[in-house]
Amino acid sequence: MQEVYKTLYCDVAVIGGGTGGCAAAIEAARKGMHTILFERGTSLGGLATNGYVPQIAGGIEGICLEFAQRLDAIGQLRKKDPDKEWYRNPSFEPEYGKLVLEDMLFGAGSRIVYDCTCINVETEGADISCVYFYTKAGLLRCKAKIYIDATGDGDVAAMAGVPFEVGGQDFAGLNQSTTQGSRWAGANLPKYLAAAEAWKREQLAKGVENPLPMVYVLEEEAIARGEIARHVCNRHGDFFRVLIPNTPEDNASFVTFSFHSYYCHNTDPEDVTRQILEQHQLMKQFHAFLKNHVPGFENLRLVGMGSLPGVRDSRRIFGEYMLKSSDVCGGVKFEDGIARFPEMFDAHHPTSDYWVFQRHMHMREPVGSAVMEDEAHGVSCMANMHPFGIPEGRPARSNPRDYCEIPYRCLLPQNIDNLLCAGRCCSSEFHANGAMRIIAPAMGTGHAAGLAASIAVNEKLRPRDISGAALRQKLIEEGVPLDKPCDGYWAELREMEGELVVTRGDMVAIRPKETTDMKDRMHIV
Repeated sequence: MQEVYKTLYCDVAVIGGGTGGCAAAIEAARKGMHTILFERGTSLGGLATNGYVPQIAGGIEGICLEFAQRLDAIGQLRKKDPDKEWYRNPSFEPEYGKLVLEDMLFGAGSRIVYDCTCINVETEGADISCVYFYTKAGLLRCKAKIYIDATGDGDVAAMAGVPFEVGGQDFAGLNQSTTQGSRWAGANLPKYLAAAEAWKREQLAKGVENPLPMVYVLEEEAIARGEIARHVCNRHGDFFRVLIPNTPEDNASFVTFSFHSYYCHNTDPEDVTRQILEQHQLMKQFHAFLKNHVPGFENLRLVGMGSLPGVRDSRRIFGEYMLKSSDVCGGVKFEDGIARFPEMFDAHHPTSDYWVFQRHMHMREPVGSAVMEDEAHGVSCMANMHPFGIPEGRPARSNPRDYCEIPYRCLLPQNIDNLLCAGRCCSSEFHANGAMRIIAPAMGTGHAAGLAASIAVNEKLRPRDISGAALRQKLIEEGVPLDKPCDGYWAELREMEGELVVTRGDMVAIRPKETTDMKDRMHIV
């Protein structure tokens, strides 16, 4: 091995500067730990900022709430309903997201070391003794009391010998589809939406039941002409876009992560390269398609491509507890619950650009508040939904009126005593991993990991010997409302009267009783 040019010492070393790693470092430093965050890039936020996914999905609590409040205070947050204090999925200016996270780390007292890639881990018995980073100056070594793996890919855990899984059983080990994040400007969204609505009315007048979105049909025509390789848009909705704050809707700046690649192996660099090349071509083709054929996008400009590949899942550690898909589906709560996930299944389909998402699982017996169908039928039995075989049991989906908790034990890797994990590499089954990877719960697991690391150092404990219930209580005392149901948008859903329906997009929604237009539903469950 190359000679080590420098050794850094600290109480807590956080490897990975995504949103989960940032939350971990902020919390550990605020608790008085000498903390260093190591990041292979040159800015913070991971996919949220560098990958152009600047939308805070999930319940906004704890350090995540502080992040959102700071963005809001400087006018860099866009809420879907500006009249409400906090609402679902606010978007933010990704460049300012990098700066706000950096300020939060610096203010907390954490060091940051950029431009270093973790390449090796040394262990002594059940402990990590040091980690090595490749840098321009040579090998950098860090010796810490507690390490936090926030790499997203579980790099530190894997190098330390922690068992892990990649992919899922029902997709034969494939990862979720990946997408290239991109930033665009010059869109006249009111013009586009007016044209799309006029198209829908025209189709309904012609007797077309459940008309496809205008942009999807136009895209299909472009595919037939050979102008674009395949669909970018979702036949069950539209093409996904997130508006950037401080841009007018008639000259809008937005990001999209709709350029999917399928059949992915996200720990194979050759396959990741294949995905990136494919997504770049789709992006170029889609740009020409929108400018030439879709009203409102005549002046559209591509102004940025994400500097990180849009990987949603890779390694998931085997921890003291593996969050089950049925836990997410059934809204299961835990004595050591330290973060929450109030969303639907967030699995981007590994093989199907027809479905794009899979929002259901199959369960043999009911669990908690899960919404279960009487029998498997419809989308849950379609070959393009389950290309490798249909699981036993009945289709089940998460209840929009409920939420699941993430137990502390999911952060505790097997075999290694002085390591915690944060973010998407935490211990979970394939479909449950959405509860770890989106911004809010990723920051929640990071917040908990940073607090646990400080307790471990102060009390000379292994992280696995810390009471998860006591850790939960400390988070509550810090203002994370784990002892109360999710508030805001989620409270509105709990209070909403209406029937639960499965939509064409394979998810459960609430339709108010007075609603008469139910054409987009598949059936009542």
